[in-house]
Amino acid sequence: MNKLTLALFITLTSGSGTILAASHEHDMHHNMSSHAMQPATQQGSGIVKAINTSTSKVQIAHEPIPALEWPAMTMWFELSVPFPNEIKAGDSVRFELAQTPTKKWMIIRIERKH
Repeated sequence: MNKLTLALFITLTSGSGTILAASHEHDMHHNMSSHAMQPATQQGSGIVKAINTSTSKVQIAHEPIPALEWPAMTMWFELSVPFPNEIKAGDSVRFELAQTPTKKWMIIRIERKH
């Protein structure tokens, strides 16, 4: 390999490493940004199936929550607020969820649908 070819080879390979590193850094920043932009809370609605005031949990048969990619299902949720006395099993409700530091979704607001 002559000196000109060798110099061209070194220039091309060292430059592509820089381009690759810059591209990877951009991808990582883009991925972190998209996570940071995810809404802090999500809205849901459904029917109260059961209430456990001693554990601050409520069971709700909720409609799909597309933003979380959750289909309609029945599940137990913890509450970060006192459960309203006027809501009973069988009532239709709207609720707001927030994710805890442990990635668990918790109800931070709940009200009866009118």
